[in-house]
Amino acid sequence: MNMQTSEVPKQVSVPREVQALLAALQINQPNTSLLQALSEEEWLSLLNFCDLSHLTLRLATLPASGFPTWAVSRLETNIADNFRRFERVKATYAEARDAVDLAGVDHIVIKGFTQSPLYVQDPRLRSQSDIDLYCPAHMIKAAQLALQAIKYQPVSNLDYRNADHLPAMVRLGDWQWRGNPFDPEMPLSIELHFCLWNKDVSLLAVPGVDAFWERRTTRTIDGVSFPCLNSIDHMGYFSLHILRNILSHEWVVNHVLELATFLESKEEDDSFWTDWLTIHDAPLRQCEAIAFYYARAWFGCRIHQHAESQIQSLPLAQRSFLNHFAGAAMELMFTPNKDSFWLHLHLAPSVSARLTLLKRLFVPNRISPIGGPAVTIRNKRQIGSGHSHTFTQYLHYLASRSASYFRLSFITMVRGLRWRLDRHRFAREFWIFLVASFFLTWACRSTSFSSICS
Repeated sequence: MNMQTSEVPKQVSVPREVQALLAALQINQPNTSLLQALSEEEWLSLLNFCDLSHLTLRLATLPASGFPTWAVSRLETNIADNFRRFERVKATYAEARDAVDLAGVDHIVIKGFTQSPLYVQDPRLRSQSDIDLYCPAHMIKAAQLALQAIKYQPVSNLDYRNADHLPAMVRLGDWQWRGNPFDPEMPLSIELHFCLWNKDVSLLAVPGVDAFWERRTTRTIDGVSFPCLNSIDHMGYFSLHILRNILSHEWVVNHVLELATFLESKEEDDSFWTDWLTIHDAPLRQCEAIAFYYARAWFGCRIHQHAESQIQSLPLAQRSFLNHFAGAAMELMFTPNKDSFWLHLHLAPSVSARLTLLKRLFVPNRISPIGGPAVTIRNKRQIGSGHSHTFTQYLHYLASRSASYFRLSFITMVRGLRWRLDRHRFAREFWIFLVASFFLTWACRSTSFSSICS
């Protein structure tokens, strides 16, 4: 049974072509007519966005009637390449699995092809650039050594301080990037995760996550057997992953779409949701409900009454935030914002955690070194000229980052304060009275002053 809510997020401000894509990807009332009306320039922009947001293969599965012939051809090539690429995914995982098994290391596979079939119909219809393995903390070093024994080496030029995994491991070779994110020959990296929720980075403890490991199971997809989370814990971990990325101001649109697909498939599964209420504690369900809200708000999925009840039981401040700011996590793909700071602040369990979040809002916790990717890439897009002197380019990065950081922090405070005032729901007449009283008082004082002077 599905229960609807009257809380609807505000209109999302994104480019026209992305609005058209979102309309076409709605779970229950998809509309591709807006895509058919796009210009060639808008289609080029849309395909670039889809590559960055991992939505290209979803776009490729839509009815293509009215789409430009060249765009359809490009999407068909992407599908064909990714079908071939999945063979490399399977082979890469099988080799890594054998290596860690030989070393006596237990693991589970998270994300990636484990999303099939309930989050994405076929693993070949999901782009995958790495293999994510979770190992218990005391086994993580042995897992790393096992992968090094088969020629994988950690990438050391990136900042992993806020990551849930060790530095990504890659096997060096002669492959070169040729602009195709679905290249069947592109090697995959391997990421070894040491936690399923990083309370030290998020400043938020989520009880019950550690029990996921004890309930792990085994599945088989396309002839490949792998250990993984059970279906309820998988949904829990994936929902937490979405929440983590929202709080970290990361792109989540592809993950939210996958969660919406799953929630729709389980909308009438009473047994699943009854077990969910039993297995997952209330604090964990509260975090999951935030992700459920985004899935329904963005993609119109139907949800089970137990999931709906959990959304409605969220604290008033959190539901108010979602109603007011749910679109911000999508808008940041084009106009960076830190609006999720306010959600994080309401989730923070202590005064010290809130003070730490305030510090993070105004003081960058990391600055990229000279030559770091952040110097030439902003919001997943290349900026600047490759002909600039490295030092000059770095000075420009420092200046622009400082200015941008301060501006975003200031805007976040202003938007948050406006939201907090709106929550009081003062009537329009109250504000008219307040303004009128101010001017009336000012006028009376001016009159009195003039009388005294005369």
